[in-house]
Amino acid sequence: MSRVPWWDGELEYRSFGTPGAPRAVVVLRTGDVSTIDPDVRVTSGFDVRIVAVGLDAPELDDPPAFGGQTPAGLTLEALRGLLEREIPGATVGLVGERSAGQIALHLAAAMGPVVDRLAIVGVESPTDPLSRDLHTPLLDDVVADTLVVVGGAGPAGTHDAEWYSRRIPSARVEVIDAEDLDTLNGHVTLSSVWASVLAHVAPGAQRR
Repeated sequence: MSRVPWWDGELEYRSFGTPGAPRAVVVLRTGDVSTIDPDVRVTSGFDVRIVAVGLDAPELDDPPAFGGQTPAGLTLEALRGLLEREIPGATVGLVGERSAGQIALHLAAAMGPVVDRLAIVGVESPTDPLSRDLHTPLLDDVVADTLVVVGGAGPAGTHDAEWYSRRIPSARVEVIDAEDLDTLNGHVTLSSVWASVLAHVAPGAQRR
């Protein structure tokens, strides 16, 4: 486990996959599994280095759109520093799951062409008009080829995915049927769709 300085301590992250691989993917998640490989069997089939960053409630408080001094805004700056230190001078894939998805979107917008592939999984769209107004201009700056995954019985549904796909210049939606999900609560998780997500954010890296 490694750590990067943050305003109230440190962000934890872990690297796995293929050390020194030409392709790197940054994964943002929350909870106890945030820095664990989503599916070792899938990851082992790719020549890719994964940097998994664990985020929790304090790091997600107040969206970065409100200003750089919010916890989420400071988290965004810490993540930019992490990318510049761990993956200097390279384009990367970026993944955000559920509540970490908003940070992933903001990071992709801030990094511009450095993030060339983006996937958000089970991410709800903003629920109130103010949040929608704040997020919409930012999404115009996401230049990454974006995959939006929803499905199952989770809180994020097709309407959320379509909201993002209408606003991100290059985005497509993948809806997973509940019958195809082998999860305890029927929610789409990163682990349940890791194969398609990794293929998207690490194109050409699959071992043959």
